[in-house]
Amino acid sequence: MRFKITLSCEAGTSVPVNNSYYLASMIYRAIERANPKLSTDLHVLSEPKFFTFSKLFVPGRKFRIEGDKLFIESDEAYFFFSAIREEIATALVEGLLKHYEIKIFDAEFSISKIEVIREKKIGKREKFVTLSPIYVSKSVNGKAVDLYPTQQEFYEILAGNLIKKYIVLRGREPEDSEVSFKVKTFKPKRILVKDTWHRCCEMVFEAKGNPELLEIGYKAGFGSKNSMGFGMVKATGKEDDPADVIVV
Repeated sequence: MRFKITLSCEAGTSVPVNNSYYLASMIYRAIERANPKLSTDLHVLSEPKFFTFSKLFVPGRKFRIEGDKLFIESDEAYFFFSAIREEIATALVEGLLKHYEIKIFDAEFSISKIEVIREKKIGKREKFVTLSPIYVSKSVNGKAVDLYPTQQEFYEILAGNLIKKYIVLRGREPEDSEVSFKVKTFKPKRILVKDTWHRCCEMVFEAKGNPELLEIGYKAGFGSKNSMGFGMVKATGKEDDPADVIVV
């Protein structure tokens, strides 16, 4: 399930530029209000969480950045959320509807609108655009080494991550594990999550292979740390058509 969540605020409200950790905290609190056990399970499990969310967007790009603060020069902002497990999406919406007033860091917002976005049917070949940067890393001597699309390992690990998610989600290995990527453009980013910096990439890319694997990336996020706001994408196609938006 896929949502656009619009937040109301006072013009001039500020949040940290690196706000994904605080958005994640708000999402977890909402899920906890509706389903405490699910929230606990998501915190405890080291396996993929099967949800992701986008950056915080401001209509018309009406914002300014001063130092480590993003000032919203509008009376609203919004973000997108996607989950492949329906119980997670349901808990988030129920939790938000139970408590319209929320905080991101110490900034106050209220939920003004939740819209369901019709998902695109994923085929064997798709073009994706990131809504939040994709994070890919490898472990070297127990330390995470961040990778970029200029390195071959980036693609190998990106594909392996989809297969791992499939195995955890379906309880078996995919019959077809073929998947490949071609990056059209990318922009390196450096995102602070709590007290750790992550090198990641916003990008436009093509993906080919098993549609079931590509669908997992589309719905649950590509790469790692999806539940902290990495790896959400949109597919070129109907899911961004305003006619496909349903207000909850």
